[in-house]
Amino acid sequence: MSDGPPVLWQYSFSNYNEKARWALDFKGIPHRRRSLLPGSPRAMAFSRRGGTLPVVDLDGERIVDSTRIIEALEARQPEPALYPADPEVRRKALEIEAFFTDSIGHDMRRVGFWEGRDERAFMAAFLATDHGAAARVQMRAILPVAWQYVVRRYGFDEESFERSKGALVGALDRIEAERAGADYLVGDEFTVADLTAAALLYPLVWPPEFQYELPEVPHSDFRESVRDHPARAWISETWRRHRGSRRR
Repeated sequence: MSDGPPVLWQYSFSNYNEKARWALDFKGIPHRRRSLLPGSPRAMAFSRRGGTLPVVDLDGERIVDSTRIIEALEARQPEPALYPADPEVRRKALEIEAFFTDSIGHDMRRVGFWEGRDERAFMAAFLATDHGAAARVQMRAILPVAWQYVVRRYGFDEESFERSKGALVGALDRIEAERAGADYLVGDEFTVADLTAAALLYPLVWPPEFQYELPEVPHSDFRESVRDHPARAWISETWRRHRGSRRR
């Protein structure tokens, strides 16, 4: 770590890493990105130390967890603000951030990985986002072993998959209830609540504004089942209005 520009350690494909990445970009903070390959020595080193990505090295401090990263960015550079100025609106925004971060983002990961478990070419390309052809070949070779690790770490099974689908439908319903036809989940400006919901649920819409080239998404029974849910349109529109064009 150094006192130079912030460094974001990331899995480029991850919804939680997108949350931190979006916050850095929203605030216009110049930073460097270090994209890791799942299962690589560097990634495993983070895991052995009890950490998980995203991680940001900021002003000589290593910050783990997307919520703590945004909190630190707000303290370092308050404007443009992701936290509302009004205390009650801020409380509501942070409560929504916690709801999506603490549970729904994990549900999104579980549903996506469980539905894609038999799509080896897709999963290898997805996990190797931003890493090139050689990494895709490497990921495809180690997928069976990597899948067993993922199952153990995140508790993936058919029962939890079904629970997560229900949780995601509930999250989409909550988006519609919170915004009540408005553009934003709280107040009348883009906040950490909108960023968090849109970032963590990005796999439902596969947004063209995503900054890295994603593989073509295979058919998803769950995504098809919520195709006409109005919250999906809100997620897409939030990306279009607030995420901008590709970085690379």
